[in-house]
Amino acid sequence: MHLRPPPSVDPATLQAVNLKAKQILASGQRPEWLFVCQVPPGLLLFQNGQQRVMLLFTSSFAANDYLRATSTVGAVGQFRVESLPSLAKSWISQGVELAALDRCPRCPQFLTHSVSQFAKLTLEDFNTKVWATHRATRIIAGQSRMRSAMKHISEGAHAAARAELEYVRDHFDCGVPYLHQWIGLLAGMQQDLAAKASAAERLKEFGPQFDANLDFTPALMSTAMVGTMANFGLIPTGNPSR
Repeated sequence: MHLRPPPSVDPATLQAVNLKAKQILASGQRPEWLFVCQVPPGLLLFQNGQQRVMLLFTSSFAANDYLRATSTVGAVGQFRVESLPSLAKSWISQGVELAALDRCPRCPQFLTHSVSQFAKLTLEDFNTKVWATHRATRIIAGQSRMRSAMKHISEGAHAAARAELEYVRDHFDCGVPYLHQWIGLLAGMQQDLAAKASAAERLKEFGPQFDANLDFTPALMSTAMVGTMANFGLIPTGNPSR
């Protein structure tokens, strides 16, 4: 799928997004699940003026982060991607017109999709026309911040590097454990014990292999940096989108 850019979009960035989307699809990646926030008495919606917007997420980490950042009491639910058309029809019957994919809880701007269009999409249409482009956009945006962070690291500007990494975590992808490790290690180097503890707490979401202390060692810093860069496609791996 090739997108037509709004006037403000750099054509080179758009080209990079389209290329990354092609790489993602060529690698065979396809999402199995989409995630929602469950709150009494149903699913969490966002009211945008007169329109009701269904909140959909591509990972459980993003859904959990939305609940955390908005201080919403709820739980994360999931459904198979192939169920989207039938669920969309149900949402339409409840007066839901739009859906937002991975809406950032920290930004006022967000993109929406027509729920009526979701009701008509085939699984492959969703993967190629929605998901791959969405994923690619976040990777390309993250890469720019990562390059800036690495430049700051090379200059010894750890606070500036951490700010870039935190932006990636908070706005593009909070589902990379190595990113939380890297932020926590930098926070520890700055004696910011609260931020270090917060990173350690977030790491527990990724399983026992990441539930460990964040005391600095060269090996742990190397693991965090390499893992993060690989996840954003800045180090060659067998998976071009991660």
